[in-house]
Amino acid sequence: MTSKKLFMAITAMLFSTHYFAQIGINTSSPKQALQISGSGTGILQPVIRIEGLNSTNNPAHENSSSVKRVYADSNGTLVIANNSQTNLAYKITLPDTVISGGTDRAVASQTFTLEYPSIVHVEAKVGMTASDELSRLTTTGQTLRNGQARLFGTYYKFTSAPSGVLTNTAFGQVIIPFNTTDDGESQAAGIFYLEPRKDMYLPKGTYTLALYGYSQSSILDFEVNKPDSVNNLSQPSQQMIISITPTSY
Repeated sequence: MTSKKLFMAITAMLFSTHYFAQIGINTSSPKQALQISGSGTGILQPVIRIEGLNSTNNPAHENSSSVKRVYADSNGTLVIANNSQTNLAYKITLPDTVISGGTDRAVASQTFTLEYPSIVHVEAKVGMTASDELSRLTTTGQTLRNGQARLFGTYYKFTSAPSGVLTNTAFGQVIIPFNTTDDGESQAAGIFYLEPRKDMYLPKGTYTLALYGYSQSSILDFEVNKPDSVNNLSQPSQQMIISITPTSY
């Protein structure tokens, strides 16, 4: 009886393959050349298992619990990418940095290498403190009350990049204009928070990205991530973050 059933199953499969050029596994009505049907729950209970892609047989896995994306190369071969080919992220804590009036200055920088064309997202949380709170008791404070707009802010630029990518060109600018004629005290007191960000499509290669702060007024200095007056500590939350997502392999 068992042999008869096996014969019938093989005959049916050969018939289906011959007349419809389609093979179904766990389905009697395949819609593609090869259709595998079934159900699973979550990524750890897959419908299909390929032994050559598991953590024992493939060094792209860091450990037995890692999860990787599967890609098809130009030959149609299924492969998985290791960490150097998948998403990367850098977090750089901003140092205490004084921006002299009328100048710009690099606050932080990071060098990274793209193995493949990628979408690069960069953002930062920057706290800038004015050196003069516009007090009536200082010459600078009195001068700054003439109603003229003064600008300060942040931007990014590549200080080195592959051929074809502009360097030393500002992007992702965040600018704060400030002006007053008021005679009140401490109008520029506290921390001004700026969050410059930018998304870019970049070719593969090695880059150095720098975050800059600047003050347009020659008589007004600023300080990035100035330590507090109580504990003399900077804020660890003031960071530059770079995240990288490859778009092709």
